[in-house]
Amino acid sequence: MYDLVVLGGGSGGLNVSGAAAAVGAKVALIEANQLGGECTFTACVPSKALIHVADLARRIHHAERYGITVSAPAIDFGRVMSRVRSVVSSFAVSDIEAMQARGVEVISGRGRFEAYDTVVVDETRPIQGRAFVIATGSRPAIPPIKGLEAANPLTNETIWTLTDRPESLVVIGAGAVGLELSQALARLGVEVTIIETAPRILPQEDPEVSNRLRACLESEGIKIFTNAEIDTIECRDDGKVVHFVDRQTGNSYQALREMLLVAAGRRANVESLNLDAVGIEADPERGIPVNAYLQTYARRIYAIGDVIGRNQWTHAAEREAAVVFQNAVLGIPKRYDESVIPRTTFTDPEVASVGRTSGFDASESVRILQVEYEELDRARIEGRTQGFAKVVVTPSGKLLGATILGDNAALVLQEFVLAMDQGLTLHQLLNTIHPYPTHAGLVRALATRFASTRLEHGLTRAALRIVYGYEPASGITARSESSPEI
Repeated sequence: MYDLVVLGGGSGGLNVSGAAAAVGAKVALIEANQLGGECTFTACVPSKALIHVADLARRIHHAERYGITVSAPAIDFGRVMSRVRSVVSSFAVSDIEAMQARGVEVISGRGRFEAYDTVVVDETRPIQGRAFVIATGSRPAIPPIKGLEAANPLTNETIWTLTDRPESLVVIGAGAVGLELSQALARLGVEVTIIETAPRILPQEDPEVSNRLRACLESEGIKIFTNAEIDTIECRDDGKVVHFVDRQTGNSYQALREMLLVAAGRRANVESLNLDAVGIEADPERGIPVNAYLQTYARRIYAIGDVIGRNQWTHAAEREAAVVFQNAVLGIPKRYDESVIPRTTFTDPEVASVGRTSGFDASESVRILQVEYEELDRARIEGRTQGFAKVVVTPSGKLLGATILGDNAALVLQEFVLAMDQGLTLHQLLNTIHPYPTHAGLVRALATRFASTRLEHGLTRAALRIVYGYEPASGITARSESSPEI
């Protein structure tokens, strides 16, 4: 009898297993493949390794504008991919030893539920537990498009086996995965065409982010079609032909490319779990339903990570693991707050968001503040002024959401995530010292802009002295980070 049985050894499963073992719980971690999951082997680690190489190629290509004359980079695609695979291997070698050293029993195999207190591994070994965590992850979704499976498309799981660079590629899907891989491969010399069914790329993000990022990608030669409906895919000797229609205009198109990459969402890995045995209704499209405490319909069975079909990010799975550890192991009730989970897309420029930044109606009292990267001294120094930062706040300065498009967006966003998580206001961020010149100047610029709008709304000077700790000079307006102190 184990105190905790975890099904799945990705980031969520590893975190909750290690935490439980650290407080003396008897833990079994069941994994059919290698520990580390999607993030280590086919997502975060290899994709960021590829993006890094592609960024090096871009910097060399544009060195002339900074006064450095170099020849065009010669890209050995086979060596690039070999390095990506070696980086992945370096992350994977010690996971089992590390977990065992922490007191976790790692069991190789596939578990399925037999009863509320029992899972069976590979149909032979019964494992009993007081509490269970399902963390079996997800896999790439293959849309039901005529001819797609016959075209043998690449996915984020299989693309890392490539040794030769394709001349051209069609990417189906313009979410984070599709855009990251598209831009990286384009910078390494692949002709890339993106086809997206939604009206815009990154449809879950702020519309201005989508529009500006699209312009950046198209400026690099990537062709993008949105609001598209794919009719069929045809395999020919000279490549794959994607036949599609622009739903807005009704015009038909066809794209002949050497290879296909599908990045059109995920499907939860639930089919082999025999969830019917424990009264849990789930399917690959929606994942496993859970309550605010990440419990399933079965009280002692929890679920975290991609398998619940919510925020499919490694950092989200880690936060969910912490919540389940407190609920299932410590017995201290804790709710899962999705509102402070950041979203990141590692294109160039980067996209990073948290909370809400659009879609507000007239009944909601909010203020929307925006600063352009061209106002930021560090961006001007480096000649990288594409992008903007936007925050949505209440009249008192409480943060409701933030989005950043630009260099170091994910790092700068973290200050807003912390503020939202801890209930800090913009005027508290204004009173925080930010080193100059850095991209964190965006935070100070937005906070200063908020202070100026308070003046414009008639807040008395005495109130400003109480709220902000100083009395601004008269006539203050929004300023850049390099303006004199208020």
